[in-house]
Amino acid sequence: MRALIRGALVGLVLSAVALSACQRQTPTSEEGPSTPTNAEREAEIAAETLAALGGPASAEQRAAYEGEFQASGGIDALGNAEGAWELTLLNDYAQFTRPGLGEDGGIPGEREYRERGMRVVAGPLTVTISQQACTASGVELPYTAHVLFEGVAYQGCARRGVIEGERPTWASVLPELMPAINVCSERASSQPVRITFASALDEGEVLVRVREANGSRRECIVTGGVVSVYEPLSDNDRRSGEGDPEFQPGASRPAARNCRSVEPAVDRTGAQLGWLIRNSC
Repeated sequence: MRALIRGALVGLVLSAVALSACQRQTPTSEEGPSTPTNAEREAEIAAETLAALGGPASAEQRAAYEGEFQASGGIDALGNAEGAWELTLLNDYAQFTRPGLGEDGGIPGEREYRERGMRVVAGPLTVTISQQACTASGVELPYTAHVLFEGVAYQGCARRGVIEGERPTWASVLPELMPAINVCSERASSQPVRITFASALDEGEVLVRVREANGSRRECIVTGGVVSVYEPLSDNDRRSGEGDPEFQPGASRPAARNCRSVEPAVDRTGAQLGWLIRNSC
């Protein structure tokens, strides 16, 4: 009887081992599609952009893309992405600036000249410039620029040559930001207000940082034309480029102070929006 029991137990153990081996050989589950990395997205976009530029350039075509370039884009060009950006492409360096988000750049490699444009890689940036008319804020420029950075493609307008002393600030696209600025200004508890920073966010939202007349600072987020967030900020919570310049809406000119210059801020038609207060020393 004991022999029969031992035989049955051995059979059960062997069956379990065989079943376990079969289970180990069977795939547990199929993995779903993975999300592409920034590098993979950049490689795909870069390949498509380069293919659109056509074949090798002739000497005449190449001449149109030599030298230095300055390019920029704003809220209109980026849709629901970030606000103003600027690219300065020199022969020995490329600098990409996004107010509030800092600067990035690198040493350019060899330019790739094609029939319909030029491409160059400078550190983390992939820059493509095409001789196509481009209109920004009512001004037509002769070139269109694309900057590929961290998996995001920025599009704007460009011109040949670099104007010394020019640099973008958050107020570079002030007219486009005014609807959100007006809504946040009306929410303030004390007037007049100063706007220290503003920028477009994702999904059509706009961020506005407000300094009220009593000195308190607030972060205001406008969603669909309505204030969705209005909360206090600590003294240490500051964005890159915040406060340079400040903007005061309204017709009343701010009082002049040491190391601060005051100038009118106007829209694309020349109508006054308020005042820009800049550091002057």
